[in-house]
Amino acid sequence: MATAVSTSTAEVGTMKKVVHYASVLVSAVFSPVVLPIFTFSVLLLPDATIPLDRKWLIWSVCMLSTTLIISGYVVFLKKSGRVGSLDLDLREERTKPFIVGVASNVVGFVAVYLLDAPPLVTWLMFCYVTNTLLVQAITLRWKVSIHATSIGGAVIAWAFQFGAMVAPWFVLVPIVGISRVILHKHTTGQVIVGSLIGLCLTALQLRYFVR
Repeated sequence: MATAVSTSTAEVGTMKKVVHYASVLVSAVFSPVVLPIFTFSVLLLPDATIPLDRKWLIWSVCMLSTTLIISGYVVFLKKSGRVGSLDLDLREERTKPFIVGVASNVVGFVAVYLLDAPPLVTWLMFCYVTNTLLVQAITLRWKVSIHATSIGGAVIAWAFQFGAMVAPWFVLVPIVGISRVILHKHTTGQVIVGSLIGLCLTALQLRYFVR
């Protein structure tokens, strides 16, 4: 009996470790600074109507404004001891990165607009600005999940580009949200609110601006 209980306990422990590492992997792959790389790539690179040099210029602007600047700034804050982790676990640590992120996204939006990027790319960049502003406003009082907001916005953009074939990918929204809860980075409520911002606000804006 004791051996059976010990074996069962070991199996539960192993399962918890597997779930934990899977959650770490999901959070890393679908992080707010990795998702834009995939999203703007699938929106831009297959488009044969854009000259190659301009396509790569637009893509580079998108990467710089949504990924490289903000991730570089957070790494700088971590190395200088101004934040405790790259995940910005404390709500109070998120204000300056949010400000840098919004400023970077605004510049990116203006740049891709002037470069005459495809409407979906241009207005998705605009969504990065508005969604981040809303999340920051809420985060002044309550730590909303940026991961959840990001994956929600991404799948909406994919749906606008590829239609109903993207439907199965919406399962990523709860998967990413659950991973954040398992890792104790957010509460269920913070994940749900973040997901709704990403899904609903992005859908409303793209519906209005993308003709």
